[in-house]
Amino acid sequence: MQQEDQLARGIQVALLAVIGFMSWPVWGEIVAGEHGFSAAVAWSAIVPLILSLLAPAVWFHFPSHARHWLGSLEHALHVDSLIHHRHA
Repeated sequence: MQQEDQLARGIQVALLAVIGFMSWPVWGEIVAGEHGFSAAVAWSAIVPLILSLLAPAVWFHFPSHARHWLGSLEHALHVDSLIHHRHA
């Protein structure tokens, strides 16, 4: 059972790392469309930064209330069946 939990956590971390990594080019395109680098543009980097820091947070066991939030997000994105798939 513990090995299955480790596998699920590994898949979760990998998916979060990919989402965090891929959010930076999207942010870069948004910034490229602006005429200047304003404070609003700088603050908009918070979203990809949080997405990037989420993978290490999960890896290092962040608090259980955040784990519940992440479970809700997985369910909303329909990736929970992929992460928590149990082999019979």
